Amino acid sequence: WYYCLGKTGGVEMMQRLGRFLSLMAKNGLDCVIVKDIPTIRYLSGFRGDSSLLYVDAKSTVLITDGRYTTQAEGEVQHYCRVFTYTGDIWQAAADFAKAHTKIGFDGAAYSYNDYQSLKEAVSGKELLNIDLKYLRMVKDERELNLMWKAFKIADQAFLKLLPEIKPGMTEKALAARLEYYMSSMGSEKPSFDTIIASGARSALPHGMASDKQIEIGDFITFDFGAVYDGYHSDMTRTVVLGMANSWHKEIYTIVEEAQWRGLKSAKPGMTGAELDAIVREYITSRGYGENYVHGLGHGVGLEIHEMPNINKRGTDVVLEPGMTFSIEPGIYIPGKGGVRIEDTVVLTDDGAKVLCGVKKQLMEIV
Repeated sequence: WYYCLGKTGGVEMMQRLGRFLSLMAKNGLDCVIVKDIPTIRYLSGFRGDSSLLYVDAKSTVLITDGRYTTQAEGEVQHYCRVFTYTGDIWQAAADFAKAHTKIGFDGAAYSYNDYQSLKEAVSGKELLNIDLKYLRMVKDERELNLMWKAFKIADQAFLKLLPEIKPGMTEKALAARLEYYMSSMGSEKPSFDTIIASGARSALPHGMASDKQIEIGDFITFDFGAVYDGYHSDMTRTVVLGMANSWHKEIYTIVEEAQWRGLKSAKPGMTGAELDAIVREYITSRGYGENYVHGLGHGVGLEIHEMPNINKRGTDVVLEPGMTFSIEPGIYIPGKGGVRIEDTVVLTDDGAKVLCGVKKQLMEIV
């Protein structure tokens, strides 16, 4: 199912804009002024920030300043015009919208001050919020190409790190090496602050790398990702330094089975809440329900956390082919340690296909 890299993406970009225009019309809007940076990139191809995207039925305009003019002209799609403002960005956007009365804005990306500035600039016009959080859920072929590349980089970097793990190394040193390897293999940056938590700290679901030295007998949780052309990868593997004892094997086996059930159960037509419940019920049946303290997963793409929600709140979205999301159950025992196993998948008509390539059997680093 892997795709070839290197397509121009022109067709996909036009289709994205078409879906956006349909959403705009459905909301009864004459135009929309988009502020969310990932969505601007998704619709126009522009990789910078500090800009707005104006869209109506006849035109698409990236409104930016002189720092980005040359870059923008080289990146935006043919249907998008670049306008360099020299005064106030909100007034520039209002000037493009002056012929319209119902103006949309993606309020989730606006601060209060942003909203007030736009409201003043379009004085007398109707401002209406448009919810864009669902727009990027289903990935096109070009997006899947880029995500596959990001996962390949992360896989290779982690496999390169594994033989170098030794007692006495700090979590920060491991994180630095892992991030260096990802960068040297083509990652733009880490997907997020790398999580490496060992020993009792592995019971912290978001245990950022610390000065703690790793020791024989520690669980070590690695949660990390690479970014390739804007698209993120996200995976978690938990290993044991030294030989695993019976407790290590017990909770690891439960999490491994729970994660496998999540992977096998994911199908189009179900909700994220239903998928979460399947995994949660299994962990609860094994006596560790209170130690599973977060949702099963989240969407991954241009942002590390995006729609759909794969948790108890994920009742608003029916899962579809092309959606990419994580499946990452965990068990966390305060003061002792924990395990999380995470894959990001792309949903197909036949179920979930894993993007990560690193094995999930319990690894003993000896």
